[in-house]
Amino acid sequence: MIEGRAAVRNDGARFQTLDGWRGVCALLVVCFHAPVTGFAETSGLIRNAFLFVDFFFVLSGFVIAHAFYETLRESRDFGRFFLLRLARVYPLHLAMLLLPLAFECARLALKGPGETFQGGTSLEGLLASLMMVQSFGFLDTLTWNYPSWSISAELVAYAAFAGVVVTAPRLLVPLSVLSIVVGLPVIAMVIGTMDASSNLGWLRCLAGFSVGVILRRVVWRDGAAAEAKRHPTSWSLAELAAVLLVGVFVSRQGGTDLAYAAPFVFGLALYVFAHEGGILSRALKTRPFAFLGLISYSLYMTHAFVIDRVHNAVTVLGKLAGEELFVQSATRNELIGPEAWQGTLALVVIVAVTIVFSALTYRFVEKPGMALGRRLVGRSERSGTPAKSPAAA
Repeated sequence: MIEGRAAVRNDGARFQTLDGWRGVCALLVVCFHAPVTGFAETSGLIRNAFLFVDFFFVLSGFVIAHAFYETLRESRDFGRFFLLRLARVYPLHLAMLLLPLAFECARLALKGPGETFQGGTSLEGLLASLMMVQSFGFLDTLTWNYPSWSISAELVAYAAFAGVVVTAPRLLVPLSVLSIVVGLPVIAMVIGTMDASSNLGWLRCLAGFSVGVILRRVVWRDGAAAEAKRHPTSWSLAELAAVLLVGVFVSRQGGTDLAYAAPFVFGLALYVFAHEGGILSRALKTRPFAFLGLISYSLYMTHAFVIDRVHNAVTVLGKLAGEELFVQSATRNELIGPEAWQGTLALVVIVAVTIVFSALTYRFVEKPGMALGRRLVGRSERSGTPAKSPAAA
């Protein structure tokens, strides 16, 4: 899941490999948005890395169904579940609105109203972001912290999942199938590309989320991970094949009509790695990947702000040096780096700063937000009927 919920197994352990995957995919999305020349511009994997948002959606459906289906079905406490989800995502979302808002207010003070609160920083965009309706088609384009559209879309998936489980759990799988067979064709007909975001982004999320739900409720077997560990060679080969499949698919088909198959390709890879039986799974459990998984939500939500500040810094540096450090691109406007090495260096800086900044926002924004959510839920339970579902990590 985008916001980095711990992937928890029934035995209380985490799907640590999936945490590692989440961190890697978040970094690929960072590279995708980085406006630089060099490797990021020429790599098909990075050019089409917008598709890794669909991996987050599939993972979210799998993890949420795994961790919350039974407790929601028994407790029927929709409010508790949704409050915990909202407390998990909204504090950082709000923080990453307030930071660019402060910069825009500073621009207003320095330059006057003519050049501020326009386009990507419009007041209507700010209102849509505050209300988390960026993926509903109210605006023609993404604004402010543009990656946050997917968080607004995930709230729709959370609500739909919990609503069905609480009221009609037997319909969860049939409705999930319906979300896929209706959602993807509608996106194809209305948007014409898998890159739906400000318009029908919620439907794109619901389709991917539903693939994850079906994987968990229909395909996954309890005890499968323990069994897989007895066949490390076979699962190592399966993991290698899954990585190659994802890499080739995203690199070569990300810009084609086959991109609509992304939820299924990612679902297959997720299913393979959820067994944690091979050598690549062991690598993804190491500290660097575990750390990236831990801060993956912050990586996803802070990188647009970091990119804007690096753009500001390069602009100032170019003026001081008397050199033009940007080139024009037919598809992506200004790119940093007249020379490929300059663009690659800028990418390294963006990634490094985003990681450091994300570690701070995880510590000082995400964790306090989760704690606040648990306190609010605990307070409501003390004044009412306790619920059985576990707190979100």
